[in-house]
Amino acid sequence: MCGIIGYIGSGNASEILLDGLKRLEYRGYDSCGIGIITSNDILVKKNIGKVKEVSEYENFEEFPSNIGLGHSRWATHGGITKENSHPHTDCNNEICIVHNGIISNYKELKNKLVSKGHVFKSETDTEVIPHLIEEEIKELKNKNKNNNENNNNKYSKEDYINCIKKAFKKIEGTYAVVIINKNFPNTLIGIRNESPMVVGLGKDDSEYFIGSDVSAFLKYTNKALPLEDGDLIIIDKNDNKINNEKSNSYKFEVFNLKNNCVKTNISKNILTLDWNIENAEKKGYEHFMLKEIMEEPEIIKNSIKISQEEIQKLAGMINDCDKIYVIAMGTSLHAGMIAEYWFSKLGKLVIPCDSSEFLIKGIIDEKTLVVGITQSGETYDTIKAIKYAKNKGAKTASLVNVIGSTATRESDVTIMIGSGLEISVCATKTFMSQLVILYRLFIEYGKLINKNMEVYEKELEKIPKYISKTIKNKEKIKEISENLTATNYLFISKGINLANAYEGALKFKEITYLHAEGMSSGFLKHGTISLIDKNMDTLALIPPLESPLLSSVLANVEEIKARGGKVIAVGPKNVDLEAVELIEVPNLIEEVSPFVYAPACQLLAYYKALTMGRDVDKPRGLAKSVTVE
Repeated sequence: MCGIIGYIGSGNASEILLDGLKRLEYRGYDSCGIGIITSNDILVKKNIGKVKEVSEYENFEEFPSNIGLGHSRWATHGGITKENSHPHTDCNNEICIVHNGIISNYKELKNKLVSKGHVFKSETDTEVIPHLIEEEIKELKNKNKNNNENNNNKYSKEDYINCIKKAFKKIEGTYAVVIINKNFPNTLIGIRNESPMVVGLGKDDSEYFIGSDVSAFLKYTNKALPLEDGDLIIIDKNDNKINNEKSNSYKFEVFNLKNNCVKTNISKNILTLDWNIENAEKKGYEHFMLKEIMEEPEIIKNSIKISQEEIQKLAGMINDCDKIYVIAMGTSLHAGMIAEYWFSKLGKLVIPCDSSEFLIKGIIDEKTLVVGITQSGETYDTIKAIKYAKNKGAKTASLVNVIGSTATRESDVTIMIGSGLEISVCATKTFMSQLVILYRLFIEYGKLINKNMEVYEKELEKIPKYISKTIKNKEKIKEISENLTATNYLFISKGINLANAYEGALKFKEITYLHAEGMSSGFLKHGTISLIDKNMDTLALIPPLESPLLSSVLANVEEIKARGGKVIAVGPKNVDLEAVELIEVPNLIEEVSPFVYAPACQLLAYYKALTMGRDVDKPRGLAKSVTVE
């Protein structure tokens, strides 16, 4: 979940690393740091806090360099302290690394290293990595000494690479690691295993970037090479021998630790990204979250048009399979829950499942289709579940936003959702794009089984207009949010928008830090209604006027009011409610209504968090992409 960046080239490494860390901060912001090579020495600057304040306090740009690495941390092992922040070095301050992931056997490795005299400065699992490489180098030197070989306390780059390979054969767990060594100031190394890592290729053969994702270097290049599990990339800007392919002008070599060989034909894997740096700018908005909500109508227009061939292919797979699971986490899971209702209209059972529970309860055979929804394409539990299903013989598919991500390589079919770069930790426009893709799948499957889907197809093109009408009410939503004084909130609904009640509660609690809980309005009186008092407000998502569920939800609202509970409703204008504040949304057919209830809840959460002075784009304890278990 941490953000990593590495750079080697002719530019100012410190400046480039700092810019990359600012763009990666949504992945983690407990602490940050950089490490550079200057005058044949390693200089590390790090501390706890946000990137801007730490960079100013530690003066990140004080020393010029052409090679370095950086890290924004989301704490896993060890508390939030300066010592635990990255980068980490070995005893001799020769080797410097940053790491995203979890080293599962770090205690065993650390105990062995301590017994051999290594001194640790932190409580992190990460610190075993530089010490382990150092130990391999020490053993190499001792071996050379015993063999009466030239012993001037130096070692070749080939020896250094071999020592890294040996060290990582002893490491168990997930990792994306960037390494520099003061003895080799022109060499940058990256290694990945079940944690995301992508290489950025500069305009010529003398500039390279390594990042957790492309946002780290999008300002400088749109050429990217995703790395696969087990890949070790060696980049050397001065070594003409490192050129793994004649048609490839870039001076790097990719070695796969699992296959124990140099990889060839790398050029075919290089991607040209259609994202641009403007996606990572606020464009006058106070927060990325608000900007991304306001972008939804335009983003949806893109999601309506793209990936038609893949959608048709996946609709065919849905038709051919007996069991369909939609696996996801958080917001993506709520999108899958809405899809369950859509497909039920066509008599097809689609089972939404928490990815972290899928390995426990998923029933899989060759007639099973598993569809993973993951914005980043790197969500640990979802990737693990896709791999598990694939190994069991199931068909697999993924809905992702990041081209070249792990999910795209592990799935039989990949559908890009077309949201563009989303910076705020709080998912908004990506949720809406996921819904559009799932709605299009619903339409295509219906047509495939000869159902009349004309009414749904006509509504598809109107969805951007419906969303625009909803977000135009943002000032009213802001006014309502400013009058919310309770400390606990219930989000209720029935039918297809029950998932939006869950999602509304999730958005609300993750950025306001107030307790919020989603549930069906029918479930409310089976225990929870006893909590209704002045400190428990209810957000009721009222079904469309023609819905057969309308009267039921309105009755539940009356039950809350009878107990003195305050209710804020999200629903159509002419709904029959008294003494209830209303956030108005267009009155639509029930199948399309999720597209307007979602942005209304997003805006309510945003403005309430704003009144409380929360850091909306970077809520405490959270990160954009959960890439660890």
